Amino acid sequence: MTDRFKRTQKIAALLGAVATLALIVGGLSSPLEFYHAYLYGYMTWLSIPLGCLGLLMVHHMVSGRWGHAIQRILEAGALTLPLMAILFIPIVARPGAVYPWIDGAKAGAAPDAPVWSAYLNVPFFIVRYVIYFGLWTGMAYLLSLWSRKQDESRDPRYTEKLRLLSAPGLVLFALTVTFAAVDWVMSLEPGWYSTIYGFIFIVADALAALSVSVLVIWLLEGQRPLSDVLTTKHVHFLGNLILTTVILWAYMAYSQWIIIWSGNLPDENSWYLHRLSSGWKELALGLIVLHFFVPFFLLLGRRLKQSLRYLAIVALGLFIMRFADMYWLVMPSFHISGLTMTWMDVVAPIALGGIWVSAFFALLKKHSLVPTYDPRFVSAQGTAEH
Repeated sequence: MTDRFKRTQKIAALLGAVATLALIVGGLSSPLEFYHAYLYGYMTWLSIPLGCLGLLMVHHMVSGRWGHAIQRILEAGALTLPLMAILFIPIVARPGAVYPWIDGAKAGAAPDAPVWSAYLNVPFFIVRYVIYFGLWTGMAYLLSLWSRKQDESRDPRYTEKLRLLSAPGLVLFALTVTFAAVDWVMSLEPGWYSTIYGFIFIVADALAALSVSVLVIWLLEGQRPLSDVLTTKHVHFLGNLILTTVILWAYMAYSQWIIIWSGNLPDENSWYLHRLSSGWKELALGLIVLHFFVPFFLLLGRRLKQSLRYLAIVALGLFIMRFADMYWLVMPSFHISGLTMTWMDVVAPIALGGIWVSAFFALLKKHSLVPTYDPRFVSAQGTAEH
């Protein structure tokens, strides 16, 4: 691996270890602040493996050239889902520290409590958690296993198996990620709902995974066999895909806002009202500018999308904005009157990120960086050479 890759891995492991110790100390002194920060950090980092899994199945369905360059990165990212299942245990062990629907008194006060209390209860919450991660982990494992077996046996039948799994897998993925977004984030305010909420998470997860994939390719620049096959076209395709995903994220987020705002119903508007209070309003404006307008106009240019270095800078910006976006989604539920940030809000993402990055790099190093004997990859390379 390149020096940049090794250095990044070491820094991530060191920061993760130090931040984890600090977070444990903080959790002992301020348990509620710990759980709030932990949920925010966890949901942000969960975006990446979920986005990797979804993009991996899309790649196997459409066989796009963009996917060949990042297939192994997506597989390694998706294989961290068992780790994310373990890291969610603190929330599962004490959901009452985060979710208001745990409190029976508060639940009884809500006018629609009988409707959602049948769904939002601790036993069913835990069952769904097991189902979600069971399905995600199973699909990630099979997609990675069959891809490696294809490299070992050079059997083209594995290509069809990957495609056959990805077709129903995408349906299951969309459903489970939607329900998980409802369970773990939207239920922070159980009286509010949005039918497009899950799709916003799916698109944001894909954008996070694409951003991380570009950054990893940049770290691996010059590393064989990836350097032997990576071309300007691959970088250009990834840039176009990031641009498309940025537009789709903005469209869905704006659609949700305009539909709810035009309806002018108090139960629905309340979610936006305290996200447009002191501090949160400025963060929302920052998201509009830095998460949409800036990358949108930058990625319109052909030259930037063909430069791995410049595309990596844009990807880094989008990756940082994913943290800001998740903070705006999660934390106003705990701080309705205005933006309030604690030191654990900074430390929790660093701790979880250090753990995730270390595991991801360890998985990525185990196998070849490209699917050498995938017939679709071989065909694409032959076409590029001609």
